[in-house]
Amino acid sequence: MAPRVAVHPRERRLTTYDQARQFGKTYVGALNTGEEAFAALFADGAAVTVGGAAASPELVRQATPPGRSALRGSRMRQDGEFAVIVRVRGAASVEDREHVMRLDASGRIVSLSA
Repeated sequence: MAPRVAVHPRERRLTTYDQARQFGKTYVGALNTGEEAFAALFADGAAVTVGGAAASPELVRQATPPGRSALRGSRMRQDGEFAVIVRVRGAASVEDREHVMRLDASGRIVSLSA
């Protein structure tokens, strides 16, 4: 089971940049490990979109190829959201993609936009 990050219990969001970065490491590690490890990061009923369309965690993995993805960094956003920047290496290019998410009090993803 993937480790969880601490969240502020009352605000239900990450409290520091360091926590967002640590979760980013866990997120990209699970993305590259397998479907089960990645799916374990999500709360039941999580709202997931890829390119603006409703999706599943598996579709996120398909859009961000496992084994070719690396953590580029994390960025705090407003309203308790943060972005994990995933670097995707293709055959002829490298692209940085933002995965914007929100966690619940237990440290699981409740919303993700990739």
